[in-house]
Amino acid sequence: MIKSNAQGESFINSIRRYGRMQAHKRGILYFKTAVVFLVVLTVFCISANGVRAAGPMIPNSFFLENPYSYTGFRANVEVVDLDDPPGGVLIMNQYRVDINIFNNFFGLYAKFPFAGVIDFGPDSEFNLTEKQDDYDFGNIGIGGKFALLNLDYLILTAGFEVILPTASDDLGAQAAQAYFRDFVYFIDEAITLDPYLVLGVGSGMFALQGNLDFDIITNADKIDTIGIINTGGDDIELIIEYGGTASITPPLNLPFSTTILVEVLAESTTTFDDNFTAVYVTPGLRFGGQIVSVGAGVQIPVADNEVTDFANVDFLFDLIIRFGS
Repeated sequence: MIKSNAQGESFINSIRRYGRMQAHKRGILYFKTAVVFLVVLTVFCISANGVRAAGPMIPNSFFLENPYSYTGFRANVEVVDLDDPPGGVLIMNQYRVDINIFNNFFGLYAKFPFAGVIDFGPDSEFNLTEKQDDYDFGNIGIGGKFALLNLDYLILTAGFEVILPTASDDLGAQAAQAYFRDFVYFIDEAITLDPYLVLGVGSGMFALQGNLDFDIITNADKIDTIGIINTGGDDIELIIEYGGTASITPPLNLPFSTTILVEVLAESTTTFDDNFTAVYVTPGLRFGGQIVSVGAGVQIPVADNEVTDFANVDFLFDLIIRFGS
């Protein structure tokens, strides 16, 4: 009887230790997600004169590249509720630095993505037998863009981005691959070349934006993806990304502008063994102006089953701070 009680107490203590370990892991994940925002918030007191080149006003979309260049910093956090299995939460972040080179028409930028999971699994697709927490660095993107045409009501911009293979192939990155929207930012060992076009049209409080990207994945035969996505193992793979944003910025009697946006984004595989098109609809709001802009929205995956069977809904928040332009 004494031995049985001792075994019971040891089992209970093991459960308690496991619970403390899991809580510690979650605390680290939450801290990594929030630390950049805490740093950014301290910069709110820095003054800057917002300047935009003459042309239509095109508010920043959530996931589509804006046609204008500026000098500043952008950070976002997304909380994606995952279907069961694998269940849990996918957390995605991207931190970005922009430098305006010439009159908001030519600029350079760098992107730094992260992805993490909480209470992820069990799931046979990911070879998991118990719940897991993880947080991973993604692939760094370095790019530039230049306005080809700028009129009072229209701007057309061309850009080019190189996405370098700095991601791991751990659970956080794999979950981001399965959500697919940022697939090329979380595959390992492959370099992606991304030429793109951005068209913005605006008049008064109304604006429309359209984007077309070609994600050319080189060294694609080295990609080690999860079973949900089958690239086929060719040397070169192509994903076409296209979408648009409709926005309205009504003249409200407020000390800051308020923009209502609806964004539609699609990602179509063209060379995978099992091709599909993933579609995401994101309604949201953006508050602020030329110096500070805060956005919040909800992204809903509506196609394909590869994505909708994995994720339910994505709650997102982003922050843009511009310095001088």
